[in-house]
Amino acid sequence: KQKRKDGKWQMVIFDIPERKKALREILRRALRDIGYQRLQDSVWVCPYEAEKKTEDAIREYGVDPYVKVFLIEEVDI
Repeated sequence: KQKRKDGKWQMVIFDIPERKKALREILRRALRDIGYQRLQDSVWVCPYEAEKKTEDAIREYGVDPYVKVFLIEEVDI
């Protein structure tokens, strides 16, 4: 996996309703597979070039309304 050249991290935050609990687990698994690390159950960060894969996963699972994606300067893990 290729780390971002700018040294920034991508952060994904989500709040998927309880009635869609299965989608939460599927999204978490997809984020893990992409290379994200969990900060909290619904806050994940990734140092890799993962924008396209992240967007594709969010769209594929139809969780767009529940997810926010950020580009951040640093992470204290």
